[in-house]
Amino acid sequence: MKFQELAAVYEQLEKTSSGNALRSILAGLFSRVPQDDIGKVAYLTLGRIANDFTDINLGMAEKMVLKAVAVAAGKDEEAVRRLYKQRGDIGIVAEMLVGRRRKELSVKEVFAVLHSIAAASGAGSQERKINLLAELFRNASAQEARYLARIVQGNLRLGVGDKAVLDALCITFTGSKAAKKEVEHAYNISPDVGVIAHTIAVKGLAGIRKIGVTLGVPIQMMLCQRVKELDKIPGKMGVPFAVEEKYDGERIQAHKQGGKVTLYSRRLENITAQFPDIVAAIKKSVKAKDCVIEGEAMPMDKKGNMLSFQVLMSRRRKHDVAEYMKKIPVCLFVFEMLYVNGRSLIREPYPKRYELLRKNSKESGSLKLALRKICKTPDEAEDFFNAAVQRGGEGIVVKSLRSDSSYQAGVRGWNWVKWKPEYVKGLRDTFDLVVVGAYRGRGRRAGAYGALLCAAYNAAADRFETFCKLGTGFSDKDLEELPKMLRRFEAKQRPARVDVSKLMIPDVWFTPALVVEVSGAEITKSPNHTCGTGLALRFPRFLRHRPEKKPEQATTTKEILRMAKKR
Repeated sequence: MKFQELAAVYEQLEKTSSGNALRSILAGLFSRVPQDDIGKVAYLTLGRIANDFTDINLGMAEKMVLKAVAVAAGKDEEAVRRLYKQRGDIGIVAEMLVGRRRKELSVKEVFAVLHSIAAASGAGSQERKINLLAELFRNASAQEARYLARIVQGNLRLGVGDKAVLDALCITFTGSKAAKKEVEHAYNISPDVGVIAHTIAVKGLAGIRKIGVTLGVPIQMMLCQRVKELDKIPGKMGVPFAVEEKYDGERIQAHKQGGKVTLYSRRLENITAQFPDIVAAIKKSVKAKDCVIEGEAMPMDKKGNMLSFQVLMSRRRKHDVAEYMKKIPVCLFVFEMLYVNGRSLIREPYPKRYELLRKNSKESGSLKLALRKICKTPDEAEDFFNAAVQRGGEGIVVKSLRSDSSYQAGVRGWNWVKWKPEYVKGLRDTFDLVVVGAYRGRGRRAGAYGALLCAAYNAAADRFETFCKLGTGFSDKDLEELPKMLRRFEAKQRPARVDVSKLMIPDVWFTPALVVEVSGAEITKSPNHTCGTGLALRFPRFLRHRPEKKPEQATTTKEILRMAKKR
């Protein structure tokens, strides 16, 4: 397939603000893509060259891409940087300065060169990366250069998410979205859009149905529902039920293959190098030769007390890992086993999964079973909750013991329910919301953003619905950093997956990417916002960034509607 044809579709998508139209355009694209290219096109359409969990990164910072543009265009590097400051979009800069189109590029060639850039390492690798990209720019048309630059930066600004691509693949290869749930389930078990695209194109739904748990391929992590009253638990999952301590740390999925252990984050990133202490603990304390387990990594002090999430974040580093491992020791509190010695446990009930986890886990200073109790009444759960919070836990997770309590990969199901201090009457709720827009600041905030437009995620419709205008809780440092953090996600117009009322149009649009935790006093009806039936968060306050969460892992519209109904 010609890359020019792909770039033309990208321009069409960039101008589209309707989710249905966007899916229709994608379906039309996939119907024309040869089987050999369809995995590559699926990756590129999401601004990637591989899945999230394979350690394949282009490794080109903004400055390097701008230098490649300068080299390709024969322009002064400083002049290119000045133009970028004016335009704020690296793709537009590339489009303006390069595009002689010396040869016709194919998708296969572009994909291969981008992988060569990612593979370049060692002495002189930066220069090699710049030269490889510059050569692509020289051969590209102006339109192709726009999207090449954005792909390298990992932000195409098309408003296309994983679900839109999966829907379009469904439409193309089955004729409708009727098989959407099956395709999404396969993707949650094997979250590699390239594999899903190639499988459905070559083997159809029969191939999709055969996709299962594979060691080294992270499973989308199951999410919790929430209730407003613990008294509702028996009605939701029966009695007795299990209650586990909930930890405010780094959720980790560990894949053990003999002597090899790989750790994945909630975002499916490979974080093995950041936690050599956890790797060592799993090798020593987990008996199964091959398995997939899940747990929460918590920072601990010398007395064995749990520390805060902010302390743990300093372990997210590429350098000085050994030094910080000594400064901030962690313990992995394990609570799930999803695979053991060639056998998938995804469809097994929770009691069976837990028993296998218990039998295969030997507790140590760095690996422990999550604290757990079987309860018959909400009062027992509340006593456990109070003790957990006193210990430094974030709250509790209540788990069903029924025969149908399977692990619902990537789903916010009723087999797990969370209960945190914020849900107790008199305290504030917290929400994980996605930044979709910003309003320019005035006075002391001139030159920065005065407020952010934040949205919940409507999973059924695959769109982000605005829920609050967030302007409090930011430190001066936060206000200074926000424009830098958000600049790469700026969009010229409202992204197709963002639903906003005419009363809340921001000064700047953002492709949904950044997740923030926000507290609020109450949920109220408001014509200003599009969440559910027009709900808004009253007195929102910024608490912290949630870099470990994808936008699709934010608080859902369904959750908010349920919370509002129970007030």
